[in-house]
Amino acid sequence: MTVGDSVERVFPDDEGPPFPAELIVIVDAEETQLRFEKNVANPPISEESYDVELTLDRSLLRGDVVLTPRLVRTEPCREGLPYAPNDGMRVAGGESWTVVVDHPTKNSDGFPFVYRDFSQEGMPPEELVHSFSKTPNPKMMINDRNENVVDVLQSGNTYGFRPNMKRLLKADFGVSLWIQLVILTGTTIAEAGEPEFDWQEGVIEEISESMLGTHLFGEDVDYETVVSELGEKISDPSKLRELITDLCEAVQLYQEYAEHLDYFIQEHSP
Repeated sequence: MTVGDSVERVFPDDEGPPFPAELIVIVDAEETQLRFEKNVANPPISEESYDVELTLDRSLLRGDVVLTPRLVRTEPCREGLPYAPNDGMRVAGGESWTVVVDHPTKNSDGFPFVYRDFSQEGMPPEELVHSFSKTPNPKMMINDRNENVVDVLQSGNTYGFRPNMKRLLKADFGVSLWIQLVILTGTTIAEAGEPEFDWQEGVIEEISESMLGTHLFGEDVDYETVVSELGEKISDPSKLRELITDLCEAVQLYQEYAEHLDYFIQEHSP
């Protein structure tokens, strides 16, 4: 990244070089609704080339991510106009780069969703969700005539409005199945030492990443902790009753979390 001699035109003669400015890169990720800056070079800035290496959190980025260099004042300018008068103001920019971040492949999603046209399944077409059990594969059936809900539930993003909306919908839809899902998953772990089905891996992920895990197993639980603790409690009859009680309480908290759905939509919808 090069700061050319033309930059002299945006600073008074007595301000450099080097100039009272910092070199930053604006990171703009529209799909995850993020915009932030990364510092490249601290003040003062000279007319020279800078080696730039940016480290970005991939989990926060999807699709086209635009990187734009900016030169920003770090001190007020006493000269006034036509010079930028205040620190923090942009005085120069450069050509943008676009990085395409792929959606991650995820084998499990916390819920065994299936999508059906309810009008073709002998169910009331106005219903949105229907759960049914077929051990060892319980299902949550979603009416695919509601395209907006299906679109959110199938979103692969992990950050932003759509994935947050997805978590709320899953909490609301899945509460009727959660106890069954967790017990079936724990039974498999107790017998085999690990989850067997993709949906069971998803249940473990959901527990470890949500308030369910905090309520059941304490703070800072991870995937391995949930597998170990869940298998142990299912295997021990003296701990099973306590697990069921804690699980019922956790599911109620999870459901209360989902009840904020309307407020969330009103406050955070793009």
